[in-house]
Order: sequence, then structure tokens, then C-alpha cells
Amino acid sequence: MRPGALCAAALVALGACAHVPDPEERVVPTLATALSALPDRPINADRLPKHELFGKVVMVSFIATWCFPCVADLPVMAKLQQELGPKGYVTIAVGMDLEGPKVLRPFAEQYALPYPLVWASDELRAGQTVFGRVNELPTRFLFARDGSLALAFSGVADPQALITAVQKVVEARP
Repeated sequence: MRPGALCAAALVALGACAHVPDPEERVVPTLATALSALPDRPINADRLPKHELFGKVVMVSFIATWCFPCVADLPVMAKLQQELGPKGYVTIAVGMDLEGPKVLRPFAEQYALPYPLVWASDELRAGQTVFGRVNELPTRFLFARDGSLALAFSGVADPQALITAVQKVVEARP
């Protein structure tokens, strides 16, 4: 098999792993409860203005520095923030690395993340919050403007499908 064909086959196999978590697995009923579970420990911003997020479309994306699909997703997440931010969209990345700021700070700087990156608390990593146990990275929760959960999915996502899904939620009017 040619190297290009092998790479394409691997990407198709990875894409097949993406799925929407079973609603029974975790319940994140509102943006308010989700934000209460996130620590106020930003890596690349002075603070995480949680009170300013209400009325916006918010993507909470669980990532790790060692996660190849997470790193591959960064340009898509940055594009979403840059293009849809003025329309009321915000990404918040949650770094699941055990080393916390020691590895997350250089990561945020290297990739010049245009959105807040916070490091996960021990409770969040242990699955003791409304997010439940995050078993697969990246895992994303997309909240609509009214604070309801619009979408939850984990694993590798098709970039265009992700962009389209977020655009639909941003453009939806309550």
C-alpha cells in the first residue's frame, strides 16, 4: 500500500471513531451548570469571564497537548472563533493534562490560541462534574444562546461538518 493511501485509510478509520455520546452517559443540562464546573484557571487570559458568556453560543472543548486529533483540530477551532466570534460564538478549551500550566502554557503560546484555555481540576478529570468522565479526546459540548445543550460529540470530527454544525447554532435565532 502506498504511504498516501495508508494515511488516508488511517484518517477514515479515525473518523469512524467520532460519535455523539449517549445521553445516558453524561448530562449537561445548561450552560450555567457547565460553566460552574469549569475552573477559573485560565492559561492564556487574565480571567475567564463566565458572566459574559450568557446569550452566546459556547463550545467547551476538552483537549490535551499529547492528543494528535486535538492538535489537528486547533486550526478549525481557531477559524470558528475568528469567523464566528463577532457573531456571538466563544470557544473555551479545557486542558486535561495532569501537568497543568507546566505544559499547557507553552502549548497555548505555541499555537497562539485565540480563545481561553483553562486547566482541568482534579474533580473534572475524575468525572465528578456535570460533564461526567471524559473518556475520549477531543470531546466537545456546544451550547446554544439560550444555554441549552445543542450538540455533544467526541473524537475526530470532519472539519467541514463541525464548522457547519456550529454555524447553524450561531445563526439560529431563539
